[in-house]
Amino acid sequence: MDDYEEAVLFTITLLESRLDRLEYVLSGANQQDEEKPRTLQERVKRIERLLQELSAKTALLNEVRELTSKHSGLLRDSKATNDRNDAGLSVQEKAALVLERAPAFATTASQLKALDDQRIPETEGFTKLVKLRPRIAEAEARHLQQALEISLLRRRNGLLCSKIKHIHLLGQGRCWVEWHKRLVNAERTVTRTEFKHKQLEEEG
Repeated sequence: MDDYEEAVLFTITLLESRLDRLEYVLSGANQQDEEKPRTLQERVKRIERLLQELSAKTALLNEVRELTSKHSGLLRDSKATNDRNDAGLSVQEKAALVLERAPAFATTASQLKALDDQRIPETEGFTKLVKLRPRIAEAEARHLQQALEISLLRRRNGLLCSKIKHIHLLGQGRCWVEWHKRLVNAERTVTRTEFKHKQLEEEG
């Protein structure tokens, strides 16, 4: 089997896989044929038949056709596009280019298949987190309110400490200084008075 046939078989296999998935999404379990087609023509006919069956089961394909017919001006002219993209290549050169790029297609398909086989993370944890979001927001608001109250209490505590310092500590110190000054003055007055009385007694 050459590279061209391998690319064709790979394309058909990919189409069959996508049709099977589409059928599973639209109608549930896949309907397995009793005998799988072996030849290329049989597989192509099977693809056409599956497309017709899907078209009969769902209106999606019919809607796509209606949209395509109504808005055909939005679609590019495939012939004009092909003419612009030909770049002067012959059929042999195009075939050689396709065969050259065929391994890259297989590699890309393998990578996409590996991504498709990866398990999707469980959503139970995310669901619980979403349900807890209102409570988390409420807790954040309560925490902010408590922080504001604590800041206010700290400010009031600072003012109270400053008031206590000025009234009870510095005020008492000033009072003691004033009383000591008065006591010293009174003591001097008493001493002078006694000295005068003593002189008068000695002179008399």
